[in-house]
Amino acid sequence: MFRSQLIWQGEPEGEYVRHRIPGMIVTDKGTVIIYNEARRGNSDWAPMDIFAQRSTDHGETFGERIYLAHSSEEHNTVNNPVMMQDKNGRIHFLYCEDYGINGGRVLRRYSDDDGLTWSDVVDISAGTLPHYRNVFAMGPGHGICTRDGVLIVPVWMVPKFYESFIKDHGPSVISTLYSKDNGETWQCGEILPVTSDIINPNETVAAELSDGRIYLGIRCNCKYRAMAISHTGYSDWTNYVPDKRLHDPICFGSVASYNHEGDPYTLLLVNCECKNARRNIVVKGSTDSSVNWQLRRVIDAERGGYADIAADNEAGLIYVLYEDKAGETDTLAVFDYEWLSEK
Repeated sequence: MFRSQLIWQGEPEGEYVRHRIPGMIVTDKGTVIIYNEARRGNSDWAPMDIFAQRSTDHGETFGERIYLAHSSEEHNTVNNPVMMQDKNGRIHFLYCEDYGINGGRVLRRYSDDDGLTWSDVVDISAGTLPHYRNVFAMGPGHGICTRDGVLIVPVWMVPKFYESFIKDHGPSVISTLYSKDNGETWQCGEILPVTSDIINPNETVAAELSDGRIYLGIRCNCKYRAMAISHTGYSDWTNYVPDKRLHDPICFGSVASYNHEGDPYTLLLVNCECKNARRNIVVKGSTDSSVNWQLRRVIDAERGGYADIAADNEAGLIYVLYEDKAGETDTLAVFDYEWLSEK
C-alpha cells in the first residue's frame, strides 16, 4: 500500500509564501499531527507562524489549523517546532523565538487531549545553555520518549567562542535536550564535537534502537549523513562517524523506530538521497540497528527537501512528510511495511 497527497502549498500572493520545516508525530491513539513554519517570506528570519493539523483517519484527511505560535514585533520568527508524547499521553511541543537570541526564548506547550487544545507557554530557556551559545534550535522534526520515559530532543547551537555574527547558523555543534520528569524540567546533555570528518553538525533526529540505545541521524557538511549512538541519549556517545552509505545534499532528513507486531523491529531513515541537489526522497530500513540498510524504496525521485518520518506501530503504517523547492509544496506519503520491503 502506498499513497500520497499534497498537504500545503505556498501562495506567492497569499498570507504564507512557504510552509517550511515540516514535522510530524503519531499519538498513542493513532492520531497523525503535522506542523510547520508558515512563513510570510522566503528567509529563515521572515515573519512566520507555527500551526498544526490533526488526522484521525490515518492521514486521509486533516482538520482545521491549530495555531501554536505567532511571530511578533519583538520576535520576528518562531522556529523549529518539535513534538513528542510522553508515557502518560501528554504531548509536548517545543519551539523557540528568533533562534533563542536577542531575548528570544525557548518555549514549551503541552496538550492532554490528543492535540486538540494546548497549555499556556512555559519558558525553558534556562536549560538550553544561554551562557554558552548564540543561535539555538531544536531538531527539527520530532522528539522521542524512550522506553525508560526520558524525553529526548536533539538540538543544535552556535557556541559563542566561535565569535560568529550573532545570527549565523554556524559553525555549529549538536547535543540533546532531555527531561526525566515528563517535561517539567529540561537540560542539555553532552555536546558532540566538530571533527575532521563531521563538519558543522546541525539538524538531527533521534530514534530508539531495538536494544534501547539511542541513534542520532545527523546533518553535516560532508555530503553524507552522520550518526552517533548512546545508551542514555544524552551522554557517552559512540560510533560518531559519517555513514558513507547515506548520500545527502546537506539537508534535513529524519529517523524513526518501527515496531509493529509481525514485522522486524526496524530503524527507518528518510532523506534526499543525492549528493548535489535536494531531490530523490528515499526511505531506508535497517533491521540490525544501522549495521546494514537492508530496505530501500524511492518515494519521489524528482522532488525533495526537508523530510520527517513517523510510524504508527499499532496500524503498521509509515508516514513521510516532505517539502519541495524550499516549502513551495509539502506532500504526505503513507505506506505499509510490505511496500517498503518489496524487492
